[in-house]
Parts: sequence; C-alpha cells; structure tokens
Amino acid sequence: MTKTNTCATPDKKTNEEAPCILACPIRQDARDYVQLIARGRFQEAFRLVRERNPLPSACGRICTHPCETKCRRNSTEAPIAIAWLKRFLGDNFSEETRKIIKEKYPERIAVIGTGPAGLAAANDLALLGYSCTIFESNPTPGGMLRMGVPTYRLPRTAIDNDVEYIKKLGVEIKYNTTFGVDITFDSLKKDGFAAVFIGVGLPESRTLNVEGVNLDGVLKGISFLNEVNATGSARIGRNVLVIGGGAVAMDCARTALRLKPDKVSVACLESRKEMPTTDFEIEETVHEGVVLYNSVGPKRILGKNGRVSGLETLRVKYVFDEQKRFSPAFYEGSESVIEADTIILAIGQASNLSFLKGQEGIQVTRGGTIIVNPDTFSTSVHGIYAGGDVVLGRGTMTESMAQGKKTAIAIHNTLRNTALKDEKWAEKPAVPDIVPSRLSLIKKESKQEMPTMPLDERLKTFDEVELGFPLNIAVKEAQRCMNCGAGALVDDNLCVGCLTCVRICPFEVPKIKKGDTTAYIDGDCQSCGLCIVECPAKAISFKTPLEDRGKDALEAVFQEKFVQGVKPFIINFYCQYSAYREEKEGAADDLLFFHFRRIGVLGLGKVDPSLYLRAFELGAHGVLITACKDDTCHFCTEKEWVERRAQYTTQLLNGLGMDTRRFQTHFVSSQNGKEILEIAFRMVEELRNRV
Repeated sequence: MTKTNTCATPDKKTNEEAPCILACPIRQDARDYVQLIARGRFQEAFRLVRERNPLPSACGRICTHPCETKCRRNSTEAPIAIAWLKRFLGDNFSEETRKIIKEKYPERIAVIGTGPAGLAAANDLALLGYSCTIFESNPTPGGMLRMGVPTYRLPRTAIDNDVEYIKKLGVEIKYNTTFGVDITFDSLKKDGFAAVFIGVGLPESRTLNVEGVNLDGVLKGISFLNEVNATGSARIGRNVLVIGGGAVAMDCARTALRLKPDKVSVACLESRKEMPTTDFEIEETVHEGVVLYNSVGPKRILGKNGRVSGLETLRVKYVFDEQKRFSPAFYEGSESVIEADTIILAIGQASNLSFLKGQEGIQVTRGGTIIVNPDTFSTSVHGIYAGGDVVLGRGTMTESMAQGKKTAIAIHNTLRNTALKDEKWAEKPAVPDIVPSRLSLIKKESKQEMPTMPLDERLKTFDEVELGFPLNIAVKEAQRCMNCGAGALVDDNLCVGCLTCVRICPFEVPKIKKGDTTAYIDGDCQSCGLCIVECPAKAISFKTPLEDRGKDALEAVFQEKFVQGVKPFIINFYCQYSAYREEKEGAADDLLFFHFRRIGVLGLGKVDPSLYLRAFELGAHGVLITACKDDTCHFCTEKEWVERRAQYTTQLLNGLGMDTRRFQTHFVSSQNGKEILEIAFRMVEELRNRV
C-alpha cells in the first residue's frame, strides 16, 4: 500500500508510520485492516491480516497487543481494540487465502516444534517456495499455546483453524516425534534437510530455592496447566495459593478456580502496577474471585505431616534496583503467613535442552537459552537456526512469531545467496502524539467492551469467557480509528498557498510554516477529506487508496448488467459512520432494494459534488444523499459542508434544466431500517413516472 507521495519534499516527513504498526513485533498492518473493517470490507481485512500473521485467530485472543499501548486514541479516551478486531475477522471471515508461490526450491527445511515461532517460520518458508516439515513431540499442534494457555482463553479450534491454513501451503507436520529420541540432527541431515529451525519454547516451570519446596501439594505451574488442558482436571486442595505475578500465574489461578476449591489466591513480589501481565488479565482474575497479595516474597513453604500448610512471606522493599535489574529486597522482621494446602509455582519458565547432548558446538546461555546471531538467528553450528522463547527467554506470542518470520528470510538468503529484505521492519519515525490543543476538537468515542460470559456461569466450565464482537460492535469500534499517518498530503508542485485548507479544517491541522509558500498537513489529520474537495488547485490527496472517496464503487455499479433497464435507478451515497448493524433493523449493506445501489463513504465530506453529477452521467435517474445527523457524525462539523455541496449540486442541475427532485439530501441518525426505507420508497414513487 502506498504511504508516500513522491511529489512531496522529504522534510515533510511523509514516511511517518502509525505507532500501532511500529509497536507490533511482526509489523502487522493494524491501521489498515481496522480501516477495512470500518468500511465493511471484512474479507479484504482478513486477507490483509493473514498475509502478515500466520496465527490470527489465536493472536486475536491472547496477544499482549503492544499496538494498543501505542495507539494515539489513548490521548482522547482509550485505544482501539485492535486485537479483538483481529479475532472478529478470524472467527467470522477466515477464508482460504490462496497464495501464488512463484518459485519452488529443491531444499527441504526441518522445523522443530509447532509453537508460534515454528509455525511462523514454516508458514513463511512455504510462501518463499520451500518444502517444510515440522516435527512435534505432542499429538496436536500449538506448543505452549495448547499446553499452557487455558481453553477459556484460547479454544483449541482457534489453534487448529490457524494451523490448517499453514498446512494448506504444503507444510507437513509429523506428530509424536521427539527430537533427540526419534530424530536427531544427524538423521535430519541424512534425510536431506538443508536447514533446521529450533522453536521448542520453554516447556518447564522454574522452581523456588526455599525450604519446603518438595512438600506434597507443591505443584509446578506449566505441569498443572498442561494436566488440566489435557484431562480437564488436576489434584488440588481446598485452599490454593499461586506464587507469581505474570500471565502464567493468572492462568493458573483462574484454572484452579474452575476446579472448585474454597479459595484461590495469588502472591507476588510486584506491586499491582509492576505485575508483568496485562491489566485486563489481572482484572479478570480478581473479578472471578481470586485474592491478590501484592509486594510479598516467599521465605519458606510451611508444612504439616509432609503436606503444604501455608507460605511464610516477607514484605518487599523493591523488586528492581536503581539500574532496573531484577534484584528484590525485603524488610527484615516482616514475616507473615498465607494459609494454603496447595501451592502452584508460576515464577517463570525454563527450557529443556537435553536434545543438544551429543551435538557439539551449539552455544547456550547460563539461563538455558540458545545463543543466536541477532540478525540471522543462526546458531553457532552452520545450518541450524533457533527462535522464539528458547532464544528470548521470556517473550510474547508475537515476538516469537517475529523471530520465526525473520529466520525464514535468513534461511532463504543463505540458501539462495541473496539479500531479500522485508521492508515492513524498516526503521521509520512514528507519527507523533496528538498536539494537546487539538484534543478538544476530536470527537470522543467510547471503546466498545468485549461481551463476556456471566460470572455465575463461567466458573462452571472451561468454555471461552470472551464471546467476541458481533458485527455492529466490531464496525463501530473500528470506526474510532483515526487512520494515523494515512491522512491528507499536499503536493508542493501544485499548492499555491491560498490558505483554503487552513481556513476550513475543523481540526486546525494544515499550516504554512514560516518561510514556506506551501501548506503542510501533519500526522494529526483526521481524514475528513474536506480540504481535498475544497482545494482550488487540487493539490491535496489521501496517502492511501483505501480512501477512494466513492469513485471506484460508483464506476463498479454501472458495470453490473442488472442496472440496465431498472427504472427508476437511484444511487444512494451514505455515510458509513452511522451504518453499523443494529440488532433489530439490519445492516446498511442488507438493504437490497431493487431500485437502489448504495455507496458508502467514511464521511461524506470526502465526496466531491462532481461525483454526484457523474452518477447521473453514468445513467442514474436519481441520487440520494443520506448523511449523519450532528450527534451521530464522526466528524462533528461535516453537516454544514454536505449541505453546502448539496445546494451547489442542486443549482447545477437546475441550470441544466433537470428536475431537482432527482437529487435529494437527508440527514439521518442511522443508515439502517425503517427511516431509510421510508425515504427510499418515497423517492422511488416520486421518480417512477418521471423517467
């Protein structure tokens, strides 16, 4: 997608990128797929997601969404629900994306592990033209996604659906095959594999070096989750205490709740603000009934008759030292006891590199991670690569996928002796924060909440708690996106410095800097399009072809054979900001009225009056404009400009001797249902005997 205009001068920062995209480890086009959802172009949005993300359904559920942390909507009220919108696409519009693999290469690549890193590497290698085989020790795919993440957060169908897409690219998966037992580096080499990617993750739980850790009733978090995920149950007592403050600890606590003990609590070193997981996960954990003990550290595990009876703790002074290193310190004499008959250790994960025995040369860290070249992810042994948590130590799903994707390119470059680059990872400046003076000019729009299973039902089952966005909520949420970095752009070769854009912009964005003679539009542009239509020199355009302003859609309508012979045939230009689906009334695109074709635009301020005239030129008998009322419009000042352009169009039609009833403008609260139908039927009756 084009994001720059070669006519603009370099110092105008036309290469600024949306912060949400830059924050994503795999550089997912979050802004662009959200904009497609906002326009109701759902299949295109899913295809865009799938081009970059091999695991969209899983990622849309458990991604830590750093994109949302950087979302510029944080300045106005709350970030766009980017991850949930990805899930919406994966759940409802996941069609097979047919990729044309231009060239097939003879080399075969072995991938060890079906976790995020391994699946991403195999996916991208297959797209590059290589035959890939993934070896997995378990009978099912997903690695820690399946072994560690509870089903109430990530249904296994989501993993399986994502993996099916990868298999359709030609990737083979061999299950129940343990590396170091069933296969080795030597056997893979003898079988003709040209390279090996290790993505085995961190399948072990770390333990505590404290008294009582071997008592009956002390469980390891990963083993506990794996057992429950595999069997639906585990042996625990009536009073469960989880030690740890990260995502795995929250998963252990919420999983334990579903096994129906009397009490579940969590004790962690960190304060509430320091806990290393998302606020949402912590809030959901507390909401379900888990008790949090913050800023306490384990001194020893207490026992009675060989069984856990509690945890003696110390109050924490600090967790990180002045250099921000993990170095907890405690207050002497601050001992207290938390009673428990089961303690689950969720203080971190560890690797199992036993398969490296007998493989000389692969270097590992003291912490048990594999050392790789940070650019190529190659290990110290030629032809062997590694990525994901076994390299990161503790990473996120998207960080693991990013390493798998980068490794795929590195393997290709080595085998082909080339220098292929993925421009998505190119360093670009982020669109700056919104200028504070403009914040009051941007309409505040509340973030849509995720529908969830009621509390009294969710603890009875391991079914998914988050129910997913319905279509109307997804579209409404996507329409909050400010399209950062893809707004209007001034062509310096055409701009005459007339100040028209400066005068009309409702967000006070265009400026003519001191010493310049042309206008400049920065990243605060809200994509309302008023300046593009009003610029007398036609020097302003959008950076993205997504903003076609209705032109392509109009031309496409008259390519349909159906429209020939329909009388009267009416084109309805409507504002998509009030066109999201209402539960009782149906969606705008569902208004299949014989005499109408509808062309939606995100804000009718983008539409030039010449397009209305073009509709008549192409053969329309009538043109209907249905715009937002002030209270429903995303661009609060747009009504004035729609009225002004409608009046101008009416004058032109009158001058041409045309019946002005053929051109009508209505301001509506919603583009659905009874109100629109009444307007449409009335216009048809008015024109029926006039064409």
